[in-house]
Amino acid sequence: MPRLRSARRAPLPPRRAPRPARPTPRLSRLPRSAHLAGAAATVLVLSVTAASCALPGQGGSASAADAAAELVLQPVADRGHDPFTPSTATPDGAAPSPSRTAATPDSPPPAEPSRHQSVPGGKAGLYGGVRNVASCDVDKQIAFLGRDAGKQAAFARTLRVDEGDLPGFLRELTSVLLRSDTRLTGHGFADGEASPFQSVLQAGTAVMVDDKGVPRVRCASGSPLTAPEKLSGNDRYGGTGWRGYRPSRTVVVTPAQQALSRLVIVDVNTDLWFERPVGARPGEDRKLPQPPRDHFNPPSPSGSRSPSAEPTGSPGPTTEGPSEGPGTESGEPSTAPPLPGGIDEEEDHERVSAGESSGASAR
Repeated sequence: MPRLRSARRAPLPPRRAPRPARPTPRLSRLPRSAHLAGAAATVLVLSVTAASCALPGQGGSASAADAAAELVLQPVADRGHDPFTPSTATPDGAAPSPSRTAATPDSPPPAEPSRHQSVPGGKAGLYGGVRNVASCDVDKQIAFLGRDAGKQAAFARTLRVDEGDLPGFLRELTSVLLRSDTRLTGHGFADGEASPFQSVLQAGTAVMVDDKGVPRVRCASGSPLTAPEKLSGNDRYGGTGWRGYRPSRTVVVTPAQQALSRLVIVDVNTDLWFERPVGARPGEDRKLPQPPRDHFNPPSPSGSRSPSAEPTGSPGPTTEGPSEGPGTESGEPSTAPPLPGGIDEEEDHERVSAGESSGASAR
């Protein structure tokens, strides 16, 4: 049997000597001030980036500083930025002639709410409405909030109401229409929280007021309302202006000295006066034969005196406002009721432009 030859193994390559390790270059030590400057630059870039993502009116939430420096003008039906709920304002309870938007304000807003006329919430004639028709649907408001636990919780916190008591609290409010442009703090809903901003609501806006006569809910946006606060910084306007707006014709509502059982209201359709029980349901209003002698009258845009407010007889001198309210001096109702608050009805519209000294983004 032939013998097998063993396979020859290929010679191994010669072993190379290992390369000497390269010395690691030593970094020059920077002074401490240079490191601090770099960190500060990084923080600045991040801050600018965050600010650009939170411009008001651009889908983000305005910073507290921006909100405190801007007075947002909100027309009657404008829901504004980040509303809490769909509108709960009722068409049958609205003013008969919606006022037109126009005209950018020609002067900066007053920083102090005290610069406006102060009116107690129980003043007869402060509010308007339609007799036996609610201006807002409170049941819809409760239902809308109940569908979103986050909004309901934020709404309750803003008004300092226990969340479980919120439906009962809302049912105790009274729906009315503003008869004057009114300064207060509005709120949007963003990032799970109520975001406050300073606002003026146009005359004719549907609101719900508490038993001290103070507005607590804006029905067009379902948003909670609180007392106005001072503007700070570069005070400017935002939102949408309207012809006839003047800070001197704007009111701030203060709480009545004691809880009210009724509100004395002007009917925006007939110019007649009626009483509405606080927290009443439609159908409980009571017609008054004449207005109280001491009643509120919204200032007219021109500053002139408008006809007398009473349907019959004379109410005597009034204590607030240069005008005498709806109606005529002869005691007959006017054939064409003036718009609530004396708002001019204009055909042209103009948006307050963003970035100008007298305008900023809408909320």
